This record gives sequence, structure tokens and C-alpha cells, in this order.
Amino acid sequence: MSKRLRSSEVCADCSGPDPSWASVNRGTFICDECCSVHRSLGRHISQVRHLKHTPWPPTLLQMVETLYNNGANSIWEHSLLDPASIMSGRRKANPQDKVHPNKAEFIRAKYQMLAFVHRLPCRDDDSVTAKDLSKQLHSSVRTGNLETCLRLLSLGAQANFFHPEKGNTPLHVASKAGQILQAELLAVYGADPGTQDSSGKTPVDYARQGGHHELAERLVEIQYELTDRLAFYLCGRKPDHKNGQHFIIPQMADSLDLSELAKAAKKKLQSVSISVS
Repeated sequence: MSKRLRSSEVCADCSGPDPSWASVNRGTFICDECCSVHRSLGRHISQVRHLKHTPWPPTLLQMVETLYNNGANSIWEHSLLDPASIMSGRRKANPQDKVHPNKAEFIRAKYQMLAFVHRLPCRDDDSVTAKDLSKQLHSSVRTGNLETCLRLLSLGAQANFFHPEKGNTPLHVASKAGQILQAELLAVYGADPGTQDSSGKTPVDYARQGGHHELAERLVEIQYELTDRLAFYLCGRKPDHKNGQHFIIPQMADSLDLSELAKAAKKKLQSVSISVS
């Protein structure tokens, strides 16, 4: 999947031309100015990546492009599409607006407050609503309709929901069906590739069992992404997952035969602050 954007693509937040960033969990492309606001909101609100200067797993980029091209932005701006919104004076930002306060206030309302998302009718028991949404998500991920699943997630469906009757999670279902883009979306929202179902099998197991080898490899990458980054930082290399090596433990003991790489790793570890904030 090419990282080159078409000239018709515009910023999802202000409609400025040539967006160069993506909000991965929102399925949108955004411009430099709007991205600066997204960054200030934190990764729990918006996970931004540069479209050209950041390495992308191909299927993750394909997932975001698919959402953007299929109108995922309408999920976050649902009520703004209502003509009544224009009458009430509510509008989205435009390229000429100042970043502060105009664009910043709009973006916070859109993604942090979810002010324009379609709301479900109020119910006394919110947990029941979340459970119902999660069951819908569980059923929907077997198809290729990413927008439906993103809409359910935006309303409160849980990516790690364990279906009490089915005995598995949405990621198990997507993996069985070979839906790699659904798996990417679920992982962005926190789905765990290492979760076992009632039979003790993980999504990786089902992907391999179904012959979806690209999906299986990608799920392993996602599962060990954090420890792989740490291993590369300390040792300059990553584990060989294809051959069953999932962790690299650097040799930190003092000895005369320490390699230069191990010495560098030891120095890096010693420079890390003990207190983690």
C-alpha cells in the first residue's frame, strides 16, 4: 500500500489540503496544525503517525486508508452533518482558523468530548449497553466492514470482550475469518493477541490453523511489539519470532569478554532512571 496521498485527500478536522499525518485509532488523515493539537490530547485519545516519515506495517496503513476512504470521519462528526447544526451555529474548523483557540477547541470537542458522535438512547444500566455493543462487535468482525466496527468501538464496545456463550473474543473471530484489517483495528483498541479462548487457543493459533500466515505473523509482531522495541534498543536486534525466539535477554554480568554491543546495552540500562513516572 502506497504512502503517497491522492490530491483529493484533505484534513479530517479543518479540510486543509495535503494532510501528512494519520490518527490511527480514529481512521482519519490530519494536517500539521491539527496534529499538534492531537498530540496534546495524549495517545489514549489520538494515536498519530506521520504518513511518509514513519515506518508503517503495510496492513496497519491499509486499515487507516480504508477507514478514511469509507468516510470514518462521519462517525466523529455525525451531528455536524445535520442541517440543524448549521442553524445552531455549530461548525467544524476550517484551514483559515487559528490553531488556538478555534482548531484546538473543535478537535477537543470532537475526539475528547465526543460531542458530535451519534448517541444511543439513554439506559439505566450502562454496563448492559456496553455488553450489547461488544456482542455486536463480536459478530461484525467476521466481515470486512471496518466502519461498522469502528462505530461500535466509538460507542463503547470493548475490543477484549470475552463472549460468555461463544467462549472467545472478537480477535479470535477475526483471526478465524482471516480478517487482517479487522485484527489491526481491534489491536489498536487494545485487543490482546495472546488471550486464550475457552479451548486454550489464541488468535495466533486460529490464524495459523486457517492458513492465514500473514495475519499470524502480524499478530505475533503486535503481541511482542513492546519487548521487541526494548530488545532492539538494548541489543541492536530483534528476536527471531519465526523460529520461536520471542525474547532477547542481554548478558549484563561484568566480564572481560563482553562484546561491544553488550557493553553498550549495559551502559544504556545504567542510564535509565530508576523512578518511572
